[in-house]
Amino acid sequence: MGIGDDAAVIKINDELVAIKSIDVFTPIIDDPILQGKITACNVTNDIYAMGATNIIGVLVFLAIDPEMPLEVSSGILKGFQEFSINNGTTIIGGQTIQNPWPLIGGEATAIWPIDKVIYSSNVKIDDYLVLTKPLGIQPIMAAYRIVRDEENEFADNIYELLPKKDYEKIEEVVIKSMTTSNRPVAEVFQEVEVNAATDITGFGLCGHAETMVVKNKNVDIEIQNMPIFKGALEISDFCSYGLEVGRASETAGGMLISVSPDNLDLLLHELKNRRVHPHIVGRVKHGSGKVYLAKDVKFTECEVV
Repeated sequence: MGIGDDAAVIKINDELVAIKSIDVFTPIIDDPILQGKITACNVTNDIYAMGATNIIGVLVFLAIDPEMPLEVSSGILKGFQEFSINNGTTIIGGQTIQNPWPLIGGEATAIWPIDKVIYSSNVKIDDYLVLTKPLGIQPIMAAYRIVRDEENEFADNIYELLPKKDYEKIEEVVIKSMTTSNRPVAEVFQEVEVNAATDITGFGLCGHAETMVVKNKNVDIEIQNMPIFKGALEISDFCSYGLEVGRASETAGGMLISVSPDNLDLLLHELKNRRVHPHIVGRVKHGSGKVYLAKDVKFTECEVV
């Protein structure tokens, strides 16, 4: 069905498609069970971004050092499976290899009605853009690594930017965000018509917004508001991650949704009913296929996911 969306869409017949996605990355957290959950969330979110909810199974990829304790690899698999089961699917297989450094990932497959697939590029002029999770995972997780390294000279800088008590609270919120599935968002798509959607991961807010206009050169996306985790902007500036311009990477980030003005209120209502905290972040306008920040772009600090 074409390359460039969040997942591959393979036509089975006139009614059904298979939706498939794969994702692999290095660990970002010490706790193996939490890392497994984060990985599963990241893998499955690409399927949910296409509007599908019935993932029929996931494969796990694990690259481990032979010297790694067994409880680490088994913990990762346990966390991956717990997340999968909680989202109506299960591990059905996978592959493990030996590697000097760990890699974790997986593949997910869904079978879905062909007329219910949501693509990223069908934005319409005057649409509102709604984001379902705050931004700032990359700087907060950089701080996570810095403050745990006793020899890192920048640990004191982190606590100067964000007092230790506040940082520890935000760290918990960010971990919750990375282990919170976008499945409830995809469920809302079955009740509220939206024009386009994509999940925000490695290319940041603006990078993924660009995928929404790349096939439609008659529109622009203006980012007017950026919900961020408390302290993320300051840490991003210190680490030069580009959160202030919407370029910081996210892991298992929220969904960016393009919805018509007529359906906006219903979308927000249904998301909130499923304990999702949506933020209106921008508009689709006449243009030439660009994504840009408004001159008066607003940064809103958030402490809930």
